[in-house]
Amino acid sequence: MKELAEPTIKEAFGKCVEQGASRIIVSPYFLSPGRHWKQDIPSLAAEASKEHSNVAYIVTAPLGLHELMVDIMNDRINYCLKHVAGDVGECTVCAGTGKCHLYT
Repeated sequence: MKELAEPTIKEAFGKCVEQGASRIIVSPYFLSPGRHWKQDIPSLAAEASKEHSNVAYIVTAPLGLHELMVDIMNDRINYCLKHVAGDVGECTVCAGTGKCHLYT
């Protein structure tokens, strides 16, 4: 996570402030809460905020805790089933990968 992702939270925080942000929203792109959400991200955000003490910030809940995630997953599953039935083309995620087919 933090070792591989660019920009870092500190870099992104600073860039937002440079562009005039008066509040920073850190929204983790995770399906469930875990160590990164509970410890790492809040710690990194707190460290980044030290250089911008006049800017408030919040770390939001991960995506997976939202009830609409089930609707999104259901939509994706139904689209893929329609694709393998020949009713629709590949979605933008699978386009050109050859991955969207029934395995037997």
